[in-house]
Amino acid sequence: MGKFGNWFAGVAATVISGVAIWYFTKTPAPTPPPQPPPAPIVTTFEGMVYSGDTPVPNAMVAVELTGDAASNGPVHNVTDAHGSYLINLTGVPQAAGATLTVAATGYREGGPESLSMPLQQDNRLDVALAPLTKPPAIAEMPAHPPVKHMPVYVRKNAAQATQFRIQVRPNKP
Repeated sequence: MGKFGNWFAGVAATVISGVAIWYFTKTPAPTPPPQPPPAPIVTTFEGMVYSGDTPVPNAMVAVELTGDAASNGPVHNVTDAHGSYLINLTGVPQAAGATLTVAATGYREGGPESLSMPLQQDNRLDVALAPLTKPPAIAEMPAHPPVKHMPVYVRKNAAQATQFRIQVRPNKP
């Protein structure tokens, strides 16, 4: 059995050395190129503030997030000459809602208007404000009051938008 044992040891040594050479000299599998981070999702709040058929300029619009991002406080934007507001928030968590309020000199406060969870990426909400003055008495009203129409919405441009990145704070145990 000595001849067979020597032959078997030679074959085993050849196979083992071949596998060892292959293992230590093989090229590593190529690593995939790094993927760029996903583009941040922007949640937009826009709309118009009006009273009757007139836009309300210089109204303060406040959007406050509820849910996971509730601790950040409100974000504000002032309406332009067309009564338009535009707020862009980046990093709004999935489980967030929002509350919108509007305040303007000479008008009753509008809202709060609640936007339920989950928020859409584009949220359009027009707000009608009532003036603080009393309406005229019925005897003082004209025979045919004018027909009032909501004013035309003119969107703010991106330079006029309030831009804000939401910082989500971890929950404390």
